[in-house]
Amino acid sequence: MQRKCWEPPRAAREERHAGTAGLSASVIVLLVVAALTVSLGFAWLPDSLLGIGVVGVGLFLAISARICQAREQHQALCRVLEHLRSAPRY
Repeated sequence: MQRKCWEPPRAAREERHAGTAGLSASVIVLLVVAALTVSLGFAWLPDSLLGIGVVGVGLFLAISARICQAREQHQALCRVLEHLRSAPRY
């Protein structure tokens, strides 16, 4: 079997890991519970505390985005470590 010359040799490996790049079930459950808590808390705020509520929602969105970003970075690090482990040693 001849490899296509325009494809990098690890393209098949990256496609194999593409399906596992999502968030785990426990992280999704925690994010849903946190989203419900934030929305209920924001709905119950009196008018005088609405500004603090907006800051709190922004903080929640920033933390959620960081969780997703950390997952992607973790997956990339695992791919690099797997590549290093499978590389031939001289």
